[in-house]
Amino acid sequence: MEQDNIVLSICMIVKNEERCLERCLKSLIPLKEKINCEIIVTDTGSTDNSIEIAKKYADKLLYFEWCNDFAAARNVGLEQAKGKWIMSIDADEELTEDISELVTFFTNEENYRYNGCLVKLKNCMNAEMCKQCQSLREYIGSSNYFAPYRMFRADLHPRFQGIIHEAVTMIEPIYTFENIVLYHDGYAIENKSKIEQKGQRNASLLEKEIKQNMHDLRAITHILREEKVLKKEVYENLIALTEKLMYEQKRNMFVPYSFAKVADYYSQNGKHEKSLTICQDYIKQFTDNNKNNIYQLFEMDIRFIQSKCLFVQKQYQLALKMIERYLYLIDKYEKQELPLDLLRTASPMYVQQGAKEYIQSLQVACYIELHDFKKAGECIKQFHFEKATPGGFYSFFMSIIRIQHIPEANISLAEYYPILSRAMKHENKDLQNSAKDVFDMLQAYIKNLPAHLKEHILKQISCSEEGRQDLKELEEKQQQERQKAKQQLDKVIEDTKKTIKDLIEQDMKDKALDLVMQIQKIMPEDMEIKELMKTLSK
Repeated sequence: MEQDNIVLSICMIVKNEERCLERCLKSLIPLKEKINCEIIVTDTGSTDNSIEIAKKYADKLLYFEWCNDFAAARNVGLEQAKGKWIMSIDADEELTEDISELVTFFTNEENYRYNGCLVKLKNCMNAEMCKQCQSLREYIGSSNYFAPYRMFRADLHPRFQGIIHEAVTMIEPIYTFENIVLYHDGYAIENKSKIEQKGQRNASLLEKEIKQNMHDLRAITHILREEKVLKKEVYENLIALTEKLMYEQKRNMFVPYSFAKVADYYSQNGKHEKSLTICQDYIKQFTDNNKNNIYQLFEMDIRFIQSKCLFVQKQYQLALKMIERYLYLIDKYEKQELPLDLLRTASPMYVQQGAKEYIQSLQVACYIELHDFKKAGECIKQFHFEKATPGGFYSFFMSIIRIQHIPEANISLAEYYPILSRAMKHENKDLQNSAKDVFDMLQAYIKNLPAHLKEHILKQISCSEEGRQDLKELEEKQQQERQKAKQQLDKVIEDTKKTIKDLIEQDMKDKALDLVMQIQKIMPEDMEIKELMKTLSK
């Protein structure tokens, strides 16, 4: 690194990050080879191998005594930065492999037009899948996106603010990178105690920040994400405060997310009419009359919530309209055709695969309730069971069971049963368990069917080799269970007969008679019981 004319200072703070620090620092090497960069690592009290790892890659290694203030820790690195630009990154992040857009930005005069940059951050949410990846660039599991303000000009003297979820104040104009991604696995924590500890720490620091400014919608929306560790009364008060502020601070960029968060709260707590009112206010304020379509990002959440509430209220036709709009927006989001400006404030709540599948299953349920079985069947046929989440698989298969006997639906278990059978042997344990739950429900459903419908559904299942094999195994299992039950009953009967005889010998004939009468109800043809009954009745 040339000490003069440094283009970019890459700053991070770390504490006990040996799990991921080297992965992060290695991902920065190609960038350092292309432009003149410096890496500044500020350690806040590591007791693991983090410092030794940092020494291998960092141009400057700083030390900061932790004081429960993330902004203060980050500003130490900023004070030592010599670059014309500053980039903030975390140890649990990894820079995308293709850095050409970044290099182009810093090697031509394009960067002089802007004061800062937004970088797309991909949150990798599945801990098990993260562990299987040597690089997070390989990750293909559930995820969501955020677009934080991570690069800024040094001559504007940027400073982080906020003791947690700290940020640099954005100054327009701002450039948004289209292809530069930071992959992040910090939320994919399997250990529940770690999740709880992190949530309690965050909530404690945010509470301190809110007390200093009760109108700070940024801090309030951040603390609302720690619902699991907040007392119910505290959370309810924060929701009420958010609702008040979002109507007062209409130009605050955290307002769109606030609307979605408050509407979701009322929906989750059964206050559907209140939730729908807030959703409608969002539509009027942000999306009516072809207003700026940056608000479509959180409109996805709004349409999701509307769909749920309207279905609960049995307004199926209106729910279908909201579902159609949600699916249109989520399709644009997945194709990266939606403006992502508001990702700088928060990620949408309902954009993961499970949320989309839930809405698709709700669409099927609406058509079933409206007795439009043809449309319900068409929706089911468009669903990809092989790529489904466990929840989506369960919901759609239960819909198949529900309408397979209706001709208009044009749905047959002959086609779908092999998918269920394969899923019960799937390597994904969650999917396997969902498939087994469906199978158990299917058994219970068949058991309670009239004879002609039972015959119809068993005929469908037996159309496939998997179905015939499963039915055979099921019959064998049921036979074994019947034999076992009979053996247990026989033993109970024999033990009871012995008890009766003992009671007769002890001249406790009334008790003996009671037992005989109970056994006779179970075994009315048992000759020994009949004789005992005759004897005791005299």
